[in-house]
Amino acid sequence: MSGGGSHRQRQGKSRRDEFLAAARRLLFANGYRGTTMQQIAAEAGYSKRAVYLDYLNKDELFISVCTEGLALLLQKLREVPWDRLPVESCIDRFLEVYIAFSHDHSEYFRMIFSEATPAIIANCSEAIRSRVAELERGCLGEPVGLMERAIREGFIPAIDPWEAAGIVVGSATGIILLSMGGSQTVFSRETLESLVTRAIRTLWRGLRSTEVPIREKKQRREDVRGRSDLGRGPRAHP
Repeated sequence: MSGGGSHRQRQGKSRRDEFLAAARRLLFANGYRGTTMQQIAAEAGYSKRAVYLDYLNKDELFISVCTEGLALLLQKLREVPWDRLPVESCIDRFLEVYIAFSHDHSEYFRMIFSEATPAIIANCSEAIRSRVAELERGCLGEPVGLMERAIREGFIPAIDPWEAAGIVVGSATGIILLSMGGSQTVFSRETLESLVTRAIRTLWRGLRSTEVPIREKKQRREDVRGRSDLGRGPRAHP
């Protein structure tokens, strides 16, 4: 324990921070399944029992590291001047930020979107669960805002913006995760990442053509009715 205390003074960190830093190093290297509380304690220079004084379990350490990544992603998204960009440029910019995050912080991306599960989150304290929910809402809230704006400006029909954003983000995430897995035997990472942009643009075109705006449908019905009346001509009287 004295070694741990000296280490703590050298680094100027609390014991809790040391455990989190040790967990981050091991989780980045070995993943959730390949990391144990015993390893985290040894990496930080403490006993396993000491870890439980600051964290409920491994799940809480794991999700605490995930929240760092979510906070970083949210920061990157909020740095974009969305209001000053055209709607369709916003879609491209979102993809650029999202793909760049998966490149620059691949360990966080893998943990958040591949390893973190509802069961793991449920095994954490209320404070950490609330923090995860807050960050998830914030990250998804950015594309939701884009969808709401697209609806207001008439680019897409009045659909549920959260559902639309979930489809877009989920599709992008799935393809990026494929690029991190074993599918390089079929597609290179670069090829799969280029598919992200094409896939989302295809989805965007699909959203735009899902439903004709109400005023446009009304006009079309009137046009059709007018053509029908002209085609029939005046009714003949007996």
